[in-house]
Amino acid sequence: MRSTFGSFNIATSGLFASQRSLDAASHNIANANTEGYSRQKVLQRATLPISTSNGMMGNGVESFDIVRMRSEYLDYKYWGQNKTYNEWRIKSDNLSELEGVFNEPSDSGVRKVMDEFFSSLEELSKKTGDVSYRTNVVEKAVTFANSINRNGNEIVNSIRDINFTVKSKVEEVNTLAKQIADLNKQIFNLELGNHKANDMRDQRNVLIDKLSNIVDINVSEYKLNTNEDENYIGQKVMQISVGGITLVNHTDYNKMGTKSVDMEPYTSMSGDQVDMVIWESFNNQAVNIQSGELKGYIDMRDSDGSGNTYRGLPYYLTKLNEFTNDFAKAFNQQHAYYDYPTNTMPTYDLNGDSSLNPDGTIKTYFFDETATNCLKFKVKDDVIANPKLICAASTTDGESDNTNINKLISLRQSQAIFTSTKGTPDDFIKSLLSALAVDTSQAERMTDNYQAMVEQTKTSRLSESQVSLDEEMADTVKLSQAYNASARMVTTIDAILDTTINRLGLVGR
Repeated sequence: MRSTFGSFNIATSGLFASQRSLDAASHNIANANTEGYSRQKVLQRATLPISTSNGMMGNGVESFDIVRMRSEYLDYKYWGQNKTYNEWRIKSDNLSELEGVFNEPSDSGVRKVMDEFFSSLEELSKKTGDVSYRTNVVEKAVTFANSINRNGNEIVNSIRDINFTVKSKVEEVNTLAKQIADLNKQIFNLELGNHKANDMRDQRNVLIDKLSNIVDINVSEYKLNTNEDENYIGQKVMQISVGGITLVNHTDYNKMGTKSVDMEPYTSMSGDQVDMVIWESFNNQAVNIQSGELKGYIDMRDSDGSGNTYRGLPYYLTKLNEFTNDFAKAFNQQHAYYDYPTNTMPTYDLNGDSSLNPDGTIKTYFFDETATNCLKFKVKDDVIANPKLICAASTTDGESDNTNINKLISLRQSQAIFTSTKGTPDDFIKSLLSALAVDTSQAERMTDNYQAMVEQTKTSRLSESQVSLDEEMADTVKLSQAYNASARMVTTIDAILDTTINRLGLVGR
């Protein structure tokens, strides 16, 4: 038999259900601008009916859960795409900066100043006895060397800056891993009572989003079974791994660190080492980073293009070293030996002095012979101080003999200068710039492609989880009406009960 107050209980259940839904809507509106917040919804269902003489009678409504409107599938998809996008974004940014360093074509680019240097030699060939023409050659050569030095220094400084960024990113990974582990513990404790820590899960997702920017992560959340801990069967725990090794294991995490190692040619040119990313908890084992910002930075800092590796900054630094070493060697040989590469006949300066020592070794160098890389490439100090030392002649008549200058000029078209490639000096620089253009174009294309994918996935995530103020206000109006209707039902039933209890049977007394 139905309770006397059954209708009253049904009305109050509607009142409470509407109140809980209004609270959720209010919470959604309050967090409309909160980063990573997922809108929440109160789930309701009809309570179990009761049996009456007239059949099964409804017994009201109950709120049984509060859920986040969020797709785990889209989260995992976003993390997978985001790490690759950020890897190529970093490469694209750094390669674009490197293009700015070479600054080609421009009046200050290597090709332009090299062209001006050879043009000054052609002018000298017309009047080898004029010291002002010789001074102009020296000035153009110094400008050429300074341009090479500047490019080399910029690349070395970029490697140093990237190395500092790598260390900062490792510290950021450790900070995020600790925060995620702490949140895992709070979420686990709160959900022991079969409740859902929705807001904390949102906070954790924001941290994982940031972590996916930096490294390639594999996120898994699973339920404990009897083989793990029988006291917490069915409770969810989370693991995050990087390169096959666990970074976050539920409430614990493994720290990353760095170890200083040599990396050529950077170390010999700068005197500095680079920092390799390691696991502090696994005997300083190197972290196998496959993608993310760290992968982009490490490839740009370490990879020299050998063995099909990526062409990072060391590749371009090595190529610049090769250019300066081979060019300086060939120019010095031709400057000193008229019959280069046979190397038996001397050349002569403006004073008629030989370029060779009595034992046949070179006495007068044009470029500094001790220079071993592009940072040290320079015109010999003696030549700068005394341009008459330029060996333009193949005879002692340095005043009018331009035979060796013409041979120096012919190096401009020589294809036998460089050890690794066949081509003129201008061809070498064009080839280097072409490789840079191809690498930059590829990085920009990959960045654009993955950015489009990430933005599409992000839009899909937001369409499901983002708070829409228009929808929430519409729900608030609807829920307010339901609340008012339930309140009116309570008032009506209260009046009926009042009449039944206090007024029924008073007539005729």
